[in-house]
Amino acid sequence: MRQIGLIFALLMVFVFTGCNSRPMVPRADGEVTGYQLRSLDPVRISLLGIPEEKLIETVIDEKGNLSIPFVDEPVKAGGLTTSELERKIQRIYTDGQIYRSITVNVMTSAKSYYMDGEVRKPQEYPLNRRITLLQAIAAASGYTEYANEKNITITRNGKIIKANAMDIEKHPEKDIPIEAGDRINVHRSMF
Repeated sequence: MRQIGLIFALLMVFVFTGCNSRPMVPRADGEVTGYQLRSLDPVRISLLGIPEEKLIETVIDEKGNLSIPFVDEPVKAGGLTTSELERKIQRIYTDGQIYRSITVNVMTSAKSYYMDGEVRKPQEYPLNRRITLLQAIAAASGYTEYANEKNITITRNGKIIKANAMDIEKHPEKDIPIEAGDRINVHRSMF
């Protein structure tokens, strides 16, 4: 009876620790922070407390920068949390005397990837943690009976990455991390 209670307690710990949708990132000083923004993250910035409210939808560029209205220099956003970016933008607008009193809200848009082809559940999936190609295939309930596990493509920013899942299973270090916007296609076998 005691073992069942222990197993149940451990199971609950695994369930609740797996529910965190944003990865926690340790800083150099050891403190744990929330999700850190990075290149190609979509961001929505709402400027409140100005004569006309503004909603800015933009994407962090390849260098980790954002362009915002009335500011000549790009704002470094990569590596910051959303609240750190909020404070930074608010400081830029108030210190630069662009706006006297302003509230800034920064939100990241939902991220997702797409599974197509010979998987049991081809659809859009949320990307709320780091996953790999094999994990994405498992999330789509695995292959259909017609799948060619040696012929998988990932379309990422207009480029095609070819993958062989059978080879990856033998060499897990070759598993490919999935990024927001990836379109994974498991092709059909010829036989």
